[in-house]
Amino acid sequence: MSLALTPIQPWPLMAQDLSANLTVSEDGSVLAEDGALLCSVAAGQTCDIALITEQVVAGNADELIAEVAAAEEAALAEALALEEAAAAEAEAEAAAAAEADAAAAAEAEAAAAEAAAVEQAAQAAAAEDAAAAEATAAAEAAAAEEAAAAAAAEAGAAEEAAAAEAAAAEALAAEAAAAEAEDAAALAEAEAAAELEAAVAAEAAAEAEVPVDPAVPAEAGAEATAEVDAEADAAATAEAEALAEEDALAAAQAEEAAIAAEAAAAVAAEQAAQAIAEAEPVEAPVVTEEENQSLLNLLSAPDATDAGGDGSDVLTGLAAAAAAAGLVAGTAADGTAATTEAPAAQPEPESVTTTTVTEADARSSAQEFAAAPTAVGNNQRSGLSNLEKVGLLALGALVVGKVLSDGREVVENTGDRVVVRDPQGNFSVYKDDDTLLRRPGSTVRTETFNDGSTRTTVDRQDGAQVVTIRDASGRVLRRATYDSRGNEIVLIDDLVREERIDISTLPRPRPDRVTISTNDSNAALKAALARDEARALGRTFSLRQIREIPQVRELAATIDVDNITFASGSAVIRPSEARKLASLGRIMDDILRDNPGEVFLIEGHTDAVGSASYNLTLSDRRAESVALALTEYYDIPPENMVVQGYGENELRIDTQADEVRNRRAAVRVVTPLMRSASLR
Repeated sequence: MSLALTPIQPWPLMAQDLSANLTVSEDGSVLAEDGALLCSVAAGQTCDIALITEQVVAGNADELIAEVAAAEEAALAEALALEEAAAAEAEAEAAAAAEADAAAAAEAEAAAAEAAAVEQAAQAAAAEDAAAAEATAAAEAAAAEEAAAAAAAEAGAAEEAAAAEAAAAEALAAEAAAAEAEDAAALAEAEAAAELEAAVAAEAAAEAEVPVDPAVPAEAGAEATAEVDAEADAAATAEAEALAEEDALAAAQAEEAAIAAEAAAAVAAEQAAQAIAEAEPVEAPVVTEEENQSLLNLLSAPDATDAGGDGSDVLTGLAAAAAAAGLVAGTAADGTAATTEAPAAQPEPESVTTTTVTEADARSSAQEFAAAPTAVGNNQRSGLSNLEKVGLLALGALVVGKVLSDGREVVENTGDRVVVRDPQGNFSVYKDDDTLLRRPGSTVRTETFNDGSTRTTVDRQDGAQVVTIRDASGRVLRRATYDSRGNEIVLIDDLVREERIDISTLPRPRPDRVTISTNDSNAALKAALARDEARALGRTFSLRQIREIPQVRELAATIDVDNITFASGSAVIRPSEARKLASLGRIMDDILRDNPGEVFLIEGHTDAVGSASYNLTLSDRRAESVALALTEYYDIPPENMVVQGYGENELRIDTQADEVRNRRAAVRVVTPLMRSASLR
């Protein structure tokens, strides 16, 4: 369905309007010079190139783009409605078929009962006829004997012998008549039984559409009836199995429709909550100068991509880390955190919040992102951003257009993500790395310190616990899990200084580098081979370096995720797309069984249509949706995943056009490149 709504731009394009640099695709859709879609035929719009040219010349291109988005959304909603209607119709047809089957079974049972009653009545009638014939013969014999006795008495003794002989003859005749009556009754009973059996056989044959030969004997008719009954039973069984399969299919379709309806309800609830927030402005949290300065120091720190950068500012102002581990300023010569004999007093958090996450609070993979909060008055906004709700106040307070001390500029703040552009035109995205951990049923305790850093403790219903330390920009610096016995697995540790990277000395990715396919049956073995390759490098990297330096990321083993794509401009994964992640979920689960400390980097990518900053935000959200779907549908632990978007920087198909194959996700097994996870 998402493909049907995606505007296709075949090569070559059919026409181009030179006055406004507009392009008309083969299907009649109109695109701007930068590739933005101004009119979409696939979304049901009528594209008048002359009228659109006038609108563009008049400076109304943004309104046209917004109309296209609205048309695509309406078309998508209509398609969803059609799918739900089809599912409901299928369910109704299945129910009607079930009722028809029940009625047919009841009718067959009633017919069988009626036939049995007819047979019993025929047998009773035959028995009554035989008894009546026997009684008549006995009465005639008695009358003959009485007549003989009277004649003998009247004729005298002389005629006594003759009378007796005559009486005997008459008695014999009466006995013969009685025997004949009994034979006639037996014959009538046999004929009635034969007629009844023939009638039953004829009825069964009529139902099975098999002609009955009236000349067939009763025994042969009974055998034919049994065969017909067996065939009818077999046909009924086959029909019942077919109906069961149809019912299962209808149930699956109904379940999918229910999931889609639930997702739509979640979106509606989110929109309703946003409308309430807009109707009732709230006070924006006040960010302290120390929090703001700590954030600016982090954003102005050298990129991991700087070959000479040693990450000297990575440990700046980490009050949360000091509170959690007793760290003090400075590091030892070997790069580990330095300590003293008398550790400094551990800082106290500025604020502590504890919440129990519900379905309404947690984002799902099928839920689109809401609009960002907007300023509506003196220190008031239309709603609190996700960043502000979890304590990342400094990021939430950044305003678009703010220029940092090193020349970087805040170009986008969507409430859940902030995009910064450096003087060279490169973009970086910042967001809360703990979003994945906030699943329904979990209790989350967030401690926010005076420099904007946070320590989050997530308690799950099974007794497990996840503790994460983040800096003011939301980037995870340390994450560890604890089972119900207190055993610790350190998944991420970026609290020590980074080693310098000379990119020129890094090995080039081999053509035969380890790639784990979703069709592989030996994924764990390939993951072990990837670990061996990483050990051969002789060094490890920080998670920040793996995220930000492509040459380092390319050293990690990858898992193919070629079969999942996204609708244009959307980060939603619908249930039909989530099914395509089944093989990926199985492989990740196998790898985690072998190594519970494995960490996966979930990458998001977009095509080149749209602005670079928007694409970076969109790709980061797509990576988050994939991670959420893996947790929701396949129980992959969220703490073992880190998400990162790369926008349009790594196109699979080198084109500036709308290309579905560039709207994708990827998964890398990065643990072998990181500081080794520890189990204590």
